[in-house]
Amino acid sequence: MLMNGQNVTEIKGRIHRVLFAGVAVAIPAFLVIFVLYPLASVLVTSFYRQGAFDFSYFSQLMGGRHLHLFRNTLLITLSSTFLAVLLGTMLSLAVHRCRFPFRRFFHYTAILNLISPPFVSAIVFIMLFGRRGLITNQLLGLHVSLVGPQMIVLLQMIGNASIAYLVISNVLTGLDRSLEQSAMDLGASPRRVFFTITLPLLVPGLAAAASLAFANILADFGTPILVGGGYRVLASEAYIQILSNYNLGYAATISVVLLFLSVWAFGMEKWFLRQKLYYSTHVANVTEKVKGPATANHRQMPFSPLVLGVATLFSLMVVIQFIAVIAGAFTSVWGYDYTLSLRHFQRAGSQLFSSLNNSLYFAFRVALWGPLLGITTAYFHHHSQKTWKSLLNFLAMVPFAVPGTVMGISYVMAFHRPPLALTGTAIIIVLICIVRELPISYNSAKAVLQQVASNLEEASRDLGASSWTTFTRIILPILAPAYRAGMFHGFIHVMITIGAIIFLITPRYVTITFEIFRAVNSGRLGEGAAYAFLLTVFTALGLLILTTLCALPGFLKKLVSRKDEKR
Repeated sequence: MLMNGQNVTEIKGRIHRVLFAGVAVAIPAFLVIFVLYPLASVLVTSFYRQGAFDFSYFSQLMGGRHLHLFRNTLLITLSSTFLAVLLGTMLSLAVHRCRFPFRRFFHYTAILNLISPPFVSAIVFIMLFGRRGLITNQLLGLHVSLVGPQMIVLLQMIGNASIAYLVISNVLTGLDRSLEQSAMDLGASPRRVFFTITLPLLVPGLAAAASLAFANILADFGTPILVGGGYRVLASEAYIQILSNYNLGYAATISVVLLFLSVWAFGMEKWFLRQKLYYSTHVANVTEKVKGPATANHRQMPFSPLVLGVATLFSLMVVIQFIAVIAGAFTSVWGYDYTLSLRHFQRAGSQLFSSLNNSLYFAFRVALWGPLLGITTAYFHHHSQKTWKSLLNFLAMVPFAVPGTVMGISYVMAFHRPPLALTGTAIIIVLICIVRELPISYNSAKAVLQQVASNLEEASRDLGASSWTTFTRIILPILAPAYRAGMFHGFIHVMITIGAIIFLITPRYVTITFEIFRAVNSGRLGEGAAYAFLLTVFTALGLLILTTLCALPGFLKKLVSRKDEKR
């Protein structure tokens, strides 16, 4: 007997409700397994030794022989964070508050620096200032090497300035310019306006930029190894303990300390911002943001020569980096023979394309599936009860505060034995990258849902639409920008990531970022430059492909509408 239309509709409704209920349970379960469980494994391993709870690893780390690791880490991290935020602030002021005809160039170089391959700064530094460096040896005739903690701070400052720039720029462009103008109309000098109005209103952006830079610098093990000259920090020590000594317990203890420091930084940010309220009663509208400094008096920006000088120097350094990498990739032997050659690409051989293929494989999968997890988590967070809402928000935001090195070590310890023996597989690399990218798409989708989704969903239900129809026809199109933001960020981040996955890489799944680190650490600068050059090219091509895929539906829709109009 044939079912009538009403029965079919009821069955579909039941299937959709079961599907929604299944996803609502699956998402928290996934986050518990791949966020909390690995971190719990690190904690247990650090306190558990030879079948009993033991604090000997912590005593060893905090003892006299190893205490310098803790001091070195704090010194490098705090210094680099302060300088990175300062440089990012100057870049933001140069782009948005200085009247300079080429100020957009500063913005583009900051973005270029953000998507540059890892260790590019280290490669260029060695090529220019190493023992056979172009500047120190070839031009100045010096036989010195400038490696040491000061170089670690310099390279980490440059590497994290772009993150600080983007965060501070978002705050700076939203400030009410009329407050500054009113203060100047009342006779305040530009310097006083800056220190009493502009800078206090920038505090939330400065705090957010500092916590992000702090976490990134804390997890950086590569820069100290490559240019530290034996100067060791906690992240590099964890790398050595796992890959050289295979001392998982000591590496876990270091990870716990790194995790504590990172959580402390984010906690200090929240505590500091709660002490005062930082807001204006008016937010700059779109026109004000676009016009920027062109509509404002040039006197409103004090220290313009200094700010522009620092921004120009930074931009030149970024451009020189990429020029030097290209030159190193196509130079026969840097420091000895500068003739053009393809020998570095030839020496890399099949490993070059194998590692590049692995990186693209991981990046495209994370770019497609990662944002889907983020927007789905945000949707169920939006519709959950208060208790579940707090739990989902906590689980989704934990990866944001966990350094990449710590996350990688935690996955090694959690998934190297049954029932989830995933180490050595491709899926574990995809999973850790998806978890690392979760806060980006989750936050973007949550912001969208808080603004418009509730009213539209209610209207859709009032018109008789089912929950599934509302979700697929209303919610998903609204969340498309959040998905695209997560997709682009995920692709770039996976292509250039190294800290979170280096402990999970096997000979079969070597990525091109790992090849860069291995080449530079072995003194093969030309090969490292060749890898970095190809990584930059294929990252740009991948972004072009994703951009084309995003624009394709709109293009096809316009094409169909034009054909219909002709008919």
